[in-house]
Amino acid sequence: MSSTNKTANLGLNSWIESDRPKRTDFVSDNTIIDNVLGNHVKDNGVHLTAEEKQRVSSPFEIYTIYGNGNTTLEITPGFVPQMVIYCKKNAPYCVSENGYTKVNAGIATSKGSSGGISITNNSIIVQHNTTATNGILYNFNESQAQYLLVAFR
Repeated sequence: MSSTNKTANLGLNSWIESDRPKRTDFVSDNTIIDNVLGNHVKDNGVHLTAEEKQRVSSPFEIYTIYGNGNTTLEITPGFVPQMVIYCKKNAPYCVSENGYTKVNAGIATSKGSSGGISITNNSIIVQHNTTATNGILYNFNESQAQYLLVAFR
């Protein structure tokens, strides 16, 4: 005879003193437990991957970048960023100088970006011009300047 009572959630045997457990009761309980736990473990919709856990626990990283004056600078944060914000430290977003706009900050995403900055594979590419093109000078790698980079997972 199986148990007189069953557990509320899984319907497992919950014997009372007068019940006489049988082997089939234990096999049935183990099958129920294995099915419920096995289906839960296999359900990717309720579990996070290692990358997703990292994104939740550390959604962004902040870096200080030191300019070297080259026309392009490739920055590799160690993960594929979905979005980055890049700006020259202690400088306005942009400033008008000598008839052109000097841009000191930009945003890039995997879907597109402002000028002078882009995300390519797992790298961020920033541009640095010494002369304006179409009235814009991207100032993203000035020699000896400091830049802040916020990279979002």
